Amino acid sequence: MTIATTKDEGRYTALDGLRGVAALGVLLYHIADWSGRRGHFAHGYLAVDFFFCLSGFVLAHAFEQRRIGFGKYLVARWVRVWPMLAIATVAGALLTGKGDAETWTDFARGLLLIPKLAPMEAGTFPSLFPFNPLAWSLCLEVLVSLAWYPFRRAPDTAVLMFILLAGAALLFVAIGMGGLQTGWDQATFGLGVLRAAFPFAIGWMCWRHRTTFAARKTWLPAALLLVVLVLPVWPDRVANGLYDFACSTLLFPVLVLLGAYDPGGRLARFCERLGGVSYPLYALHWAFWYVMISIYPNGWKRDLPLWFCALAFFVLPAASWAAWRWVETPLRTRLKRLTGT
Repeated sequence: MTIATTKDEGRYTALDGLRGVAALGVLLYHIADWSGRRGHFAHGYLAVDFFFCLSGFVLAHAFEQRRIGFGKYLVARWVRVWPMLAIATVAGALLTGKGDAETWTDFARGLLLIPKLAPMEAGTFPSLFPFNPLAWSLCLEVLVSLAWYPFRRAPDTAVLMFILLAGAALLFVAIGMGGLQTGWDQATFGLGVLRAAFPFAIGWMCWRHRTTFAARKTWLPAALLLVVLVLPVWPDRVANGLYDFACSTLLFPVLVLLGAYDPGGRLARFCERLGGVSYPLYALHWAFWYVMISIYPNGWKRDLPLWFCALAFFVLPAASWAAWRWVETPLRTRLKRLTGT
């Protein structure tokens, strides 16, 4: 995830707000799934595809025309990504680690954002990051953004050719798997790279041609994004695959273009805060959920009461806001000063 900032056009605070809405969509999806209510907020996983599209737009906005070496770019990405990644990984290790050699290896991999790609038993779907399961999408976004840097000034024709080829492959995957819910486990990591690269490239092209899209809104794209994420899964696998692909290919780029502006005033400040807490919320809500389950007298059962879910919906964002306000922001500010980024 990236902050929507630039020197020449100001800050796209409306996009910060959309990023926050997407993070809430992921939270609702996981609360429903982890509490035994799978099928509610069923397309929340598509928020990740929105993140990828948004990342392509924002990184092009910040770095395509900027004179910056790869080393400096890498440091800037590290400063943005690593503090919250480290906090989430440490929290996961403290909560679930066993203290053995494998624990320390997984912990080091998590801090370095290196996915665990180990032999696995048939029919299993082990996590890429045992102490921070949600880091899979962050890993994919970082990999794609690093691969993008040398080609960030490629001509439109080359980018469009990549989009067409990657889109054809992703459409095949979406129809075959009944959706885009892939890339999060060791078995499908390669498909995840495709899932991330395709919307990233579309977001990149959206930035290049943003001036041809005049409409700018805040509440409309936020409402559309939330509706898309909470709709139930289509009963037909092909239909659901086409739905997911259409969102990634058509709808999400339009939402990004609609939100590419600064509404100003209180709304801008609200969007900025919502965007600020989105990354901690995404990165930490699994760990905070684990803490709540550990306190809950009956333990983690598949059918958790509705009041527990409602409580989690308020506690997890509040805890994430505290982590953003008093831990991540000061740490990232200090790292920016030390690195000069």
